[in-house]
Amino acid sequence: MKKILICGLLLTLFGACVVPLNTGFESARMLKKGETELTGNYTHYSFSDEGESGSVNNNFGLRIGYGFSDRINLKLRYERLVPTEEGASGVNYIDLAPKFRLLPGKIAATLPLGMYFSEDETEFVISPKMLFTYPASNRFEATLAAKADIFPEDDGNVYLGFNLGLGLSANLDRWALRPEIGLMVDPDESGLVWAWGIGFVAVLPGRNPAAQR
Repeated sequence: MKKILICGLLLTLFGACVVPLNTGFESARMLKKGETELTGNYTHYSFSDEGESGSVNNNFGLRIGYGFSDRINLKLRYERLVPTEEGASGVNYIDLAPKFRLLPGKIAATLPLGMYFSEDETEFVISPKMLFTYPASNRFEATLAAKADIFPEDDGNVYLGFNLGLGLSANLDRWALRPEIGLMVDPDESGLVWAWGIGFVAVLPGRNPAAQR
């Protein structure tokens, strides 16, 4: 079954058919100096290939971010990957991700350095990502993201991911509801992995909350 090929990397490592993360619940918007960001999210993953389809895993995540400046942010993320297969064990994921402003409010780059782990098994991953945001207003924005998951210990195996997310709020500087959809491909295999999820983001002001972006 192609499902085994699509998620074979983490299946081999952890005995659970789960796929790498492909949601971020953020935009090119940056935290100002001293601001703290708190995020909670849920994501469901499924696969499709040659007429076959099915669920793969449900993820539950938390993230905290801090603004060292309006040009550089740093975020720490934890996610629990729970296979939909009955009796399968879950997998944990953690990453540390610096985020860099390239074009204010519109383009940013992140470089998560992550690790999947379960009991005595670990797998490291580097996930460079670009974020392209259309900032329609302080109530609505749309973001297109593209990334590559690079697994150095797995002969440099690479997954490619793309996702589209929205930011909905009465004030995006303070909080946002972020629905998101995405897809992931393994260039060496057929089939697609789909993801859809929702995140809630709250921003706690720093010492100078009146400062403008």
